[in-house]
Amino acid sequence: MAVEGDIRAVRADDGVELHYEVLGSGPPVLLLHGALVGRFAFARMREALSEHHTVMLLSSRGHDGTELTLPPDYGFETSEIRDLNAVMEAEGLSRVHLIAHSSGGATAFAFARAYPERLDRLVLIEPSLFNLLPAEQIATLQANGRAIFEAAEQGGDQAALRISMDHMGGDPWNALDEATKSKHLGRLAPMAPLIAPHWRILLGLAVAGADLEALRPATLLFYGAESLDFERYIAAAWRKYRPDLPLFMVTGAGHNVHHDCPDIVNPAIIDFLAGKIVEN
Repeated sequence: MAVEGDIRAVRADDGVELHYEVLGSGPPVLLLHGALVGRFAFARMREALSEHHTVMLLSSRGHDGTELTLPPDYGFETSEIRDLNAVMEAEGLSRVHLIAHSSGGATAFAFARAYPERLDRLVLIEPSLFNLLPAEQIATLQANGRAIFEAAEQGGDQAALRISMDHMGGDPWNALDEATKSKHLGRLAPMAPLIAPHWRILLGLAVAGADLEALRPATLLFYGAESLDFERYIAAAWRKYRPDLPLFMVTGAGHNVHHDCPDIVNPAIIDFLAGKIVEN
């Protein structure tokens, strides 16, 4: 049976109620999920981590039933960092470990860049740092973004959600029949208004090789060998600019590396957070 945590809430600076779950005991570690998933993203990690740490699973706006109200300056380097800071302040935390997946990884990277003194160790699982891509790959994602923005303007949020899933769902999405896709889209419908704004901040986050070189916290990276094609280019950028960092390319895993292969990911993270040398 899954261990249930304590669901807590704190007000963001614009009054939106932010939710997060707390379980376990020990040094604090915060987990940031990607878009359209919520805290469930870490279902196969949370209990293993809670044996050694106080685990805090944050729900970003619009996820896990939270309010989907975005501030005018919505962005990874602005409101997403402020929301993370609000949770840390509510828990009286000055320093934490941070584990983040997908676009949660973009928030974590922005936080590490702005507040390196507040991080002990950083774990990034396929962080969505699009502007590390070569010109051809980023041009493709920019075209996808334009299609999503146009769909949102002409067909509304649901149309934008469908276009986004068609572009980014990969082989698992493409293998579904239309009836199953419709069920999934219906389940994701409450988060559909997030799609176009989220794509804008993903494409707008400025990051270059120099930022990787300047990253100060000890960092562990995971990528899935069967993930979306462009992810291998982002992994290559890490290897080029930060060959000193352990980077796991996990065979048999897609974008959700930690969910696909917890037997590989969880022990490596636990050792890394304990300060042990991790061999990839």
